[in-house]
Amino acid sequence: MKKIIFIILFPLNFSFAFDATCSFEEVYKNGATQQGKFLIKDTMLRYEYFDQDLYTIIAKNEKYYVINNSDKIVQNIEKKTDIFDLLIKIVSDYPNLDRLYENKNLLIKVEKSSKNFIKRISVQSEDVNLSINVFNCGFNEVDRKYFRHFNFVEHE
Repeated sequence: MKKIIFIILFPLNFSFAFDATCSFEEVYKNGATQQGKFLIKDTMLRYEYFDQDLYTIIAKNEKYYVINNSDKIVQNIEKKTDIFDLLIKIVSDYPNLDRLYENKNLLIKVEKSSKNFIKRISVQSEDVNLSINVFNCGFNEVDRKYFRHFNFVEHE
């Protein structure tokens, strides 16, 4: 569940309407990588790994759900959520993101793209060390159906 910590790095607390679809690649300290995509609509986030052995995470209404990619079983995320408040605060700064955020044993570095959106995020803590590269972002409307954790709808 270490991978769940960083998913909240993306906007969940916008004071304005905002839709985005982006690809990502996570790069871990040991060189391992994972690819996927994330979708944002208003205050909702869908963070989806392409690997069928992993999962999709839906964040909405200040609750977090994990959906297994292979069997679509849904679980609530309730443990280790103390980091989420800090991460939500960080992304709520968008588009005026700082380059560095710190809290206790967590260090997050944010690199912005030429379009002032997130290009790369570095997460360093006792639990996880990784870099998330963000690319191929589109800012078209995202349908709300993609944020249902029950009656789960695959994204094209």
